[in-house]
Amino acid sequence: MLVHRLGLFIALVVLGGLPGYVNAATKRAEISGKVMLVAGPGQSLAPGEVTDTLVYFVPKHGKLRVHPGTYTIYTVNMDFRPAAMAIPIGSTVKFTNLDQVLHNLYSATPDSTFDFQFQASGQSIAHTFTHAGPVLISCNVHRSMELDLLVVPTPYMVQVSADGRFSLHGLPPGPGTLYFWNPRAALSQQPVTVPATSIEQQVTAMKPRVATELNLGNKR
Repeated sequence: MLVHRLGLFIALVVLGGLPGYVNAATKRAEISGKVMLVAGPGQSLAPGEVTDTLVYFVPKHGKLRVHPGTYTIYTVNMDFRPAAMAIPIGSTVKFTNLDQVLHNLYSATPDSTFDFQFQASGQSIAHTFTHAGPVLISCNVHRSMELDLLVVPTPYMVQVSADGRFSLHGLPPGPGTLYFWNPRAALSQQPVTVPATSIEQQVTAMKPRVATELNLGNKR
């Protein structure tokens, strides 16, 4: 059966007032730079595909205020729609089976393990993700099915532009870690001290190409 992988859904939460950091007296700063997406062995890239990349910053100090949401992922034609998603930590994802066959979705990712057992056509099962980082979700019945989920522990995130450039504004000054995520590549990171400019990061595509679906800020 032909498996058609659809979608990258990046959920960027729009926060009211000062984002994330509780100390309102702290002067805000920014990070800017560029991401270079390159093709790994046996891979190819489409023009503008770098826009599927998410950059996010986690400060070393201070409390973050992240607004979790509720999102929906569908199983259709033996595949996930979308095929990749980024969500704020604490969010709930509802998995809805639109196929006419049973699925058995599961994750063996440490700290994010679950097994839904058999899921009938039309049935929805919800799961809340409370640990940050990438989560790989598969189906025990249809082994070709894979979903790349990223759980983001910070409100400081931005989608990379078509030329690979990015800019994060309103950040608390000081040390932290800058993360780079693309569904075709491993999660990469580098230490930074805010403010910072001219940051560069190479991201290597090691997985097959996926079509992208960007619905910024939408909850489904």
